[in-house]
Amino acid sequence: MGAYVLCGPFLLFLGVFSVLPAASTVVLSLLDWPLAGGNARFTGLDSFRRVLGSDELRQALINTLLYSLFTVPAVTVLGLLIALTIHSVRRGKVFWRTVYFLPFASTLAAMSIVWKWMFYPERGMIDSTVGQLFGVTNWLSDSSLALPAVALVGVWHQLGYAVVLFLSGLANVPTAHLEAARLDGANAWHRFWHVQWPALGPTTVFAVVISTISALRVYDTVALMTEGGPTGSTSTLSYELYRRGVFYQDISGGAVISIVLLATVMLVTLVQMRSFGRRLSEAGAR
Repeated sequence: MGAYVLCGPFLLFLGVFSVLPAASTVVLSLLDWPLAGGNARFTGLDSFRRVLGSDELRQALINTLLYSLFTVPAVTVLGLLIALTIHSVRRGKVFWRTVYFLPFASTLAAMSIVWKWMFYPERGMIDSTVGQLFGVTNWLSDSSLALPAVALVGVWHQLGYAVVLFLSGLANVPTAHLEAARLDGANAWHRFWHVQWPALGPTTVFAVVISTISALRVYDTVALMTEGGPTGSTSTLSYELYRRGVFYQDISGGAVISIVLLATVMLVTLVQMRSFGRRLSEAGAR
């Protein structure tokens, strides 16, 4: 009885804020409920057939997966490299950790507007520097460059969180193991590969999973920088959910996209955990 009393508040919170909204989304996907007025009408799986077969959803799903491929590996690798660099310095660790964490702590909506100004054609900072150097300009109006531009902002925003995670993981590596490897003549690379990297297994899994979930749910940067354009090249599942469910007031269609987004997040996370997550976690536990 005591266990139920202790778990009661958590179960109530979980039911109200997780289970109930999820169940409501499933119910809404089966109804035709006009917001302008009128009674809800049961339509069954008509909304699923209408939305799942649309080109807009297919393009949004592809863009979402591409965005994740652009951001998650970059955030993980760069976060680890920067964390190793900060961990190795003797002074200024707090300063550099704060510098890299500030973008993550900032309001992404406001920063997206700043980045949009930086990508302004010809006169923006990006076109005036990188664009002049490589001859690549007008990023946000080019269907082949808009999504990488938005992904660049995503990497900039998520990088600080990954750095802090890896710094925490590096701080938990036993110094005795590093000293023993150093006395055995191991160089910096061998100390990292055989001592630090195995110990970072659980941290790496957590960083990859959190970065993936954040990437699959991206909305702010798309809505404020490109509005899904040009020609739908940056429309993601979250933005398509807003466009269909709020802008066009298609409640049942938006609910279907919510279910697709949830299924995508769960499937990708499951694949990650089955493919390398368990192996890395077990390596860190040894």
